Amino acid sequence: MADATLQSPTGKPEDKNYLGSIQENYLDEYWEGKTSADGKTVDWKYLADGITTVTPKYTDKKKTAAYMNGGGQERNTVTGVTSSYDISGDRSIGNPAQDDITSMKQKTGSSRERMFRKCQYLQGDDGDLTLHSVETGMGTFTDIDDGGGAADDNGGFKTTMSYNASPATIEPNDADGLQAAQKETPCQNAIILGVSVTNAPTASK
Repeated sequence: MADATLQSPTGKPEDKNYLGSIQENYLDEYWEGKTSADGKTVDWKYLADGITTVTPKYTDKKKTAAYMNGGGQERNTVTGVTSSYDISGDRSIGNPAQDDITSMKQKTGSSRERMFRKCQYLQGDDGDLTLHSVETGMGTFTDIDDGGGAADDNGGFKTTMSYNASPATIEPNDADGLQAAQKETPCQNAIILGVSVTNAPTASK
């Protein structure tokens, strides 16, 4: 549940604890899809069925140098960041997102590229969801595992998605951007949980 209130641990109003929102991982929604021929739209597919774990990784490219005014101490400068997600779970045959990703396993080059999106939702005390932030970018899917494993276990699914460049982000204060993203990739957890989305687009009159 989201909890963004202020509390005073000492009873004094000037002593405030800022309480954040403890995120429940299943409220993060991941999407992948192909762009249209004109590049204006994306055929988004919800990547969730059979998925048990999504782990973000941020790998820094660093330069190390010792400067004359640093007392001989070496200093790290980050010159680049590679953002990726390790995605794994059970193979869901017939799921559009998994089928699309596994169809790339024998391909190379730009045929391994898809648009990728992460939508981060927060849940209020009333159960309703709020789209908090969105990141979107072109990514490359590598190390695709399509099934396999022990005879008495489910077939496995695994891949790594790495952004080709820094993804575009929509921040919490960009109401128009969040609504546009909601229209393109409607909240699936709202349907699953039977709750409302507070910043969802409304039907035009």
